[in-house]
Amino acid sequence: PHVVLETEGPVGSYNRANRSLTHFIENSLPVVIAILLAGRVFAKPTFFCSAVFAMGRIMHQIGYASIGYGAHAPGFLITALSTAVLEGFCILIAAKNLGYSSLNVEGVYKFEL
Repeated sequence: PHVVLETEGPVGSYNRANRSLTHFIENSLPVVIAILLAGRVFAKPTFFCSAVFAMGRIMHQIGYASIGYGAHAPGFLITALSTAVLEGFCILIAAKNLGYSSLNVEGVYKFEL
């Protein structure tokens, strides 16, 4: 049997929306863990990143379901950036807890923690 995923019309829109939801389920666990870890130290920035993540996922869903491939890119970019910032918060927290008081980057930049 030959199985083809419908990409046009209402059925195609439903299939794309379902795929976008599946992407959300696949990518949300690291974000939830980062929110739990970073939220205790960086409460307001974590809340902001969480709101931006949610907005990006909504944009991804609407763009992908209504227009199709490519229209989800702005939402994906916003989601990826907010995820990266949350993970960066976790790295800073881990570095501080491991006893690093500053980070030197190639002797040019020095970040105080």
